[in-house]
Amino acid sequence: MNATAAGLSGDWVHAREEDTGGAKVYRPWGHPLPPSRWRHRLELRPDGGYVDHRLGADDRSPRAHGRWTVEPGPRIRLRPDDPDEPARVLEVVAAEPGRLVLKDPS
Repeated sequence: MNATAAGLSGDWVHAREEDTGGAKVYRPWGHPLPPSRWRHRLELRPDGGYVDHRLGADDRSPRAHGRWTVEPGPRIRLRPDDPDEPARVLEVVAAEPGRLVLKDPS
């Protein structure tokens, strides 16, 4: 598993068809996936910034911006720019070329 910032950075899209045991599987943007009305997308930029593309009430994709870091565990900590939003921590279950598996540890 390459759970370093360099190994985790990328533009990731949720491949819900591959989820198992509460873990979410993400594939690189552009990876062939079955048609879906909407998919969560998480950009982990190499400079430490992130963009979280979320599902909006009207099917638009509002975006949250912030900073991300890798912590022991390994885990990813997302710190939103919006001071009203809490930080999130995601457990890295697997990180390999073309596949990222994340779990909410709570």
